[in-house]
Amino acid sequence: MKLIRKFKRLLYLRRHRSTVPTGLVPLTEMHSVTVYMDLPEDISEPQKTTVLRFFKQYGIAVSWLFADDEELRSSSDLFISLALSGDINETCAAKCSCARFKVGRHQLKGEVYDFVVTDKGPDPSPAMEAYEVIVLFLQNIK
Repeated sequence: MKLIRKFKRLLYLRRHRSTVPTGLVPLTEMHSVTVYMDLPEDISEPQKTTVLRFFKQYGIAVSWLFADDEELRSSSDLFISLALSGDINETCAAKCSCARFKVGRHQLKGEVYDFVVTDKGPDPSPAMEAYEVIVLFLQNIK
């Protein structure tokens, strides 16, 4: 079953790969953000509220995307991946996203992300710790 799903994702990626040029974009120029996670269980409701509250103060709409979603293409201005896996689902979601600015926790093949937040040690940091670093960075882009 996983092999069939991987094959479907590769075909999807081939058809829907984004050609939108990317780079650093300030929050003031953004209208929407897509937050990608491996599983819905990876983020709690209070954490979701924290994310929503931050972007709401800039008038930015938030949408959530998960690895098991059938449609992985998004058309937001900012794509943030908090996933640790780096699997075909994340690759497909990131490469097919029409976002002008892409942020991840590790670089994907083909230099997909404009900004990458890596872990200090061998153990991965929780998603919200990475998110907090991303937010600090986003606030400093002018």
